[in-house]
Amino acid sequence: MRLRFLTFLAALFAGLALSAPAMAAGSIFVVRGVDVEAAGESGQKACEAAYGQGQDRAWTKLIERIVPQADWGRVPQPTAEELTAFISGYEVSGEKRSTSKCIATMTYLFKGDLVKKYLREKGISYADRRGPSTLAIPLYETPEGTRLWGDDNLWLSAFRAVKLENELIPVDAPYGDDGDKAAIPPGAPLGTDWLSYKTIADKYGVKAVLVARATFASGEVHVEADLVSETGAEHFTATGTGADERGALADAVRKLAATMGESWKAQAAIDNSISAALSVWAPYTSLAQRNDIEKRLRKVQNILELQISRVTISGMSIWLRYRGRNDQFEQALRQAGFGIYAGSSGLVLDSYRPGEPMSFHGGAPAEGEPTPSPSPAPGEPVEPPVEEPQVIRPQ
Repeated sequence: MRLRFLTFLAALFAGLALSAPAMAAGSIFVVRGVDVEAAGESGQKACEAAYGQGQDRAWTKLIERIVPQADWGRVPQPTAEELTAFISGYEVSGEKRSTSKCIATMTYLFKGDLVKKYLREKGISYADRRGPSTLAIPLYETPEGTRLWGDDNLWLSAFRAVKLENELIPVDAPYGDDGDKAAIPPGAPLGTDWLSYKTIADKYGVKAVLVARATFASGEVHVEADLVSETGAEHFTATGTGADERGALADAVRKLAATMGESWKAQAAIDNSISAALSVWAPYTSLAQRNDIEKRLRKVQNILELQISRVTISGMSIWLRYRGRNDQFEQALRQAGFGIYAGSSGLVLDSYRPGEPMSFHGGAPAEGEPTPSPSPAPGEPVEPPVEEPQVIRPQ
């Protein structure tokens, strides 16, 4: 353990403290709220011990966030040197030290590429992107009636009090202002039709809403919730307990968020033993649109390699290799605003079309139109284009 502390401190003194921009709130590899406490011969040595303790806890939190719960026990503990190498920066807040004790709250930024490489080499599936940004619509069923907007909704207060920044599906609480009341009037029927939530979703800039109904009885909170988005709805349940009503509500928020996170991991955790490749035609109307397509594709984490082999004034031919199942790749494309569809000339990469199924098998080419290469089946040898391709390796 002493070696771990010294190794970590060497990294600290090498200048790993992070600026605010580096600690971007949306990064899945930023772990916040790591509380540490340690004693030592001096305040400095106590803090050294506390910081070393913190990186172990941060690693555990990261693994619990991105790896499906069933696989937590399969993830080997990195060595002290590996773990220090995985961390690109840290932030200390609320540090209190005495002559022999140190207490602090740490934030760690992990190097995503190294962490993912480590997990792939160990054969561990992981989710490397967050779910849709979500707004809670908390309905509290009480003997006096249903509470939605207002300070008398303790369920809404629980969503405001519990921090969900470490969850895979980030959930914000609404303000409950006049705009919210106009978008969803008290007593309005709330189902799973996305269009009925479009106004409030646009106001908060979110991609989904969580319609969560809670009741409190016999010391427990029971929750029935629907996560509603443009692509459909998913139902969740949760039960919270606590010393009192507020405690049970807070526990229910945390358990609901954890359940949603595990569901997201089941969909998004990439099976690294599977890979496939395909070619698509990506139409565009301007150079700016072409560059935007390329930039956004580079951010799709499932894509292992991307090659542009033909460029015209109206479109480009793209060969790409991706990892994971087709449904996982489809979800990643959809989240990036893309879809792959069968066209008269083969596969076409276009903006996502709600309600239209994607295809990874091209149609017959039309005479005189660009012809994408056929898509190899998973497991078949993959040959990239031969016409001086532009190689782009997503970061």
